[in-house]
Amino acid sequence: MPEIPEMENYKKMLIRTIVGKPIISALVERERSINKTVSEFTAAVAGQSIDRVSRRAKYLIFHLSGGLYLLSHMMLNGRLFYGPDDSDLPGKPHVVLRFNDNNNLFFCDLRLGFVHLLTWDELEAELAGLGIEPLSSDFTWQAFAGLMERRRGVVKPLLIEQKIIAGIGNAYSNEILFAAGIMPDRTAPAIAEKELQRLWEAIPRVLQKGINNGGYIEEPYTDWDKLSGGQIPHFMVYDRGGQACKVCGTPIQESKLNGRWTYYCTICQR
Repeated sequence: MPEIPEMENYKKMLIRTIVGKPIISALVERERSINKTVSEFTAAVAGQSIDRVSRRAKYLIFHLSGGLYLLSHMMLNGRLFYGPDDSDLPGKPHVVLRFNDNNNLFFCDLRLGFVHLLTWDELEAELAGLGIEPLSSDFTWQAFAGLMERRRGVVKPLLIEQKIIAGIGNAYSNEILFAAGIMPDRTAPAIAEKELQRLWEAIPRVLQKGINNGGYIEEPYTDWDKLSGGQIPHFMVYDRGGQACKVCGTPIQESKLNGRWTYYCTICQR
């Protein structure tokens, strides 16, 4: 599932390609991907311009000129592509926004994902339960320590819990724990303060590295996109089960923790 680095990568390219452009029309191929009837959705979106694109956790928010918002979540397999009608798409287009430059924004493979049309109050309600943004100025040591001192669970699931810290998922939680030298099955109370501080420092550092490298979604956003997927060779443990640790050479271990594949080094992490 795309996480903060992938959504930030999309956000940057969306700002470059669609902000300020009028939407000529919308096409909905899968009604379950939207929260209105097809006629309501297409009528409300047509003629609007996208004034701004922002991100909250794993969500993308499209600020429409008429005061409404499109809230999108890619979930497991969703992908975005920007280009003309005859583009080689990364999946089946479920929602399409057509612009006045003969290009389209394709929301592909939204089998679990969605594009919802919301008012401001509805948007706030939808996002109200999310935790702190780990790349924001609010993510201070004091705030993080306060969040963790009240927890009694295992550390990796805590990092993924969106009500605590918003936007981290399975891939980067593995990378963060490796960077901090902490085993994923440690419980929060068993983590010493200096280890916890390493974890706090690792979270924004690992996420920013993922952003700089273009995230792990391999399919390009558009024809000129050469950055997407650039994070894959930089992963230290994620999806590298059985391969040598890049630091010590020990084979990376993989196992399931709370139903999710987990990757770690038994030497570099304690």
